[in-house]
Amino acid sequence: MTKKLDFANQHEKLAGLMSSAKLKTSPAPVEKPSVDTRPVVKSKARSKNLRAVPETYFEAHAQLKASNKTSLDFSAYILEALREKLENDGALEN
Repeated sequence: MTKKLDFANQHEKLAGLMSSAKLKTSPAPVEKPSVDTRPVVKSKARSKNLRAVPETYFEAHAQLKASNKTSLDFSAYILEALREKLENDGALEN
């Protein structure tokens, strides 16, 4: 025994659902976001690619991180070392 589908009844139910599911919009006007008029400030940092860094440097840094002697990632570690070297050489003011 197969149940005969009543397509007309299903259509009415679906039509009722579809009418209530339509996107409803409010008549309120959409506000445009305010435009930021501050001047754009250029970053005082530049990206720089390094020439080939010896693999032993990466390994030594990984050992320092593993032993909790540094929390810096490799890039930050390089920047810190460069800053220290420039200060020691007198190129940067302390």
